[in-house]
Amino acid sequence: MKIFLNNRTIQFTAVAPENTLPTDMVVKYESAGQLKEAFGDFERYEKYLNLWILYDDSGSLNGISACQEFVSLFKLIPAAGGLVKNEKGEYLFIHRLGHWDLPKGKIDKKDIQQPLADVKSYVSMAGNRRDFPPHPSSACVAAIREVKEETGLKSVKITRDLTRTWHIYKIKEQHVIKLTWWFEMVADSSQTIKPQASEGIFLVKWTPPNAIHCILSHTYASIRELLLEVLF
Repeated sequence: MKIFLNNRTIQFTAVAPENTLPTDMVVKYESAGQLKEAFGDFERYEKYLNLWILYDDSGSLNGISACQEFVSLFKLIPAAGGLVKNEKGEYLFIHRLGHWDLPKGKIDKKDIQQPLADVKSYVSMAGNRRDFPPHPSSACVAAIREVKEETGLKSVKITRDLTRTWHIYKIKEQHVIKLTWWFEMVADSSQTIKPQASEGIFLVKWTPPNAIHCILSHTYASIRELLLEVLF
């Protein structure tokens, strides 16, 4: 499981990373309080680019416990979004707050098709595997709604699940952690696209595969990793 803090990462591992660099911070999981302190130090000292949380895997649930303890330190926001492709093989990107991004947004009450239950149950050391944990149907509904709202598309269809991403950011000086379910989608390029200005989006653009490298250098680390995994 990998969590992003801007372009920095927090990762959980049962095996200490080899050949650590001065930019790596390694801590051994002991308690929630210790994880909170470690995160505070990691955020404060920007020389560290990677925080490795080392857990003892002698207990089958120890790794999951470390992840759950860490996530419990934050308000958890479930979200969903889409990587949309048209019949020409082009992909749809939005430009917001100085970065290229993919359309996404929070799962709202109006999206609920079945209870989200305890979203923290989705936290596991298999957190980025596509087959586990399964997404709630609410994520599908939210992903389609958000894509339509942010891009102006009227018709879009989910074709398959992609991965999940985690990232930490601040809302009014409070740290939150966002879990985003991603889906591959298709849409006809003949549709009119329009950026949702109220959400700070000023451009929506279909991009051919040979121009994706331009997106990679001007997007968020979590989006870059998603694109590299799916498209390359």
